Amino acid sequence: MTTPLMTFEDVRAALKQRLPMIMVDTVISLEPGKSIRTTKNVTGSEIQFLGHFPEYAVMPGTLIVEAIGQSASILFSKTTGTGTQPGEFLVLGSINEMRFLVPVVPGNRLEIEIQAVSYTHLDVYKRQVLVVAESASAMGGVSLREWCVRCCSAWLCGILCRRR
Repeated sequence: MTTPLMTFEDVRAALKQRLPMIMVDTVISLEPGKSIRTTKNVTGSEIQFLGHFPEYAVMPGTLIVEAIGQSASILFSKTTGTGTQPGEFLVLGSINEMRFLVPVVPGNRLEIEIQAVSYTHLDVYKRQVLVVAESASAMGGVSLREWCVRCCSAWLCGILCRRR
């Protein structure tokens, strides 16, 4: 197993979310402005499995999307070099063509790859904002070429928000 570029503690420091909502365990690779690969180890002790579903635990799709969004947030943070400022946070603005092809269950390792497609500048804030990214996720042991057909894939748009 390779040493991660960012450990769980590094990921936790980079994200605004706190437990139990941190859905990224490690960053495997990162090219600022271009791409990121992250992992999420799915365990049966996670709180969502108490009710989704008690007879057959399946990771909710919304939490898979959250893992993708958090991965994109880390990419944005490392691309700008400053991350989000106090009072700022990133949210998903849209998700297009999302498909869940196989269930993610405890014991699986979710691997997420984000490719930045375009950036734009908001004139009001004079800050670089990630606009469109392509994402593919898979469970461990699957080659990158197979990712889009194994678990899920999506186009997403991120928006930088400021609290007033």
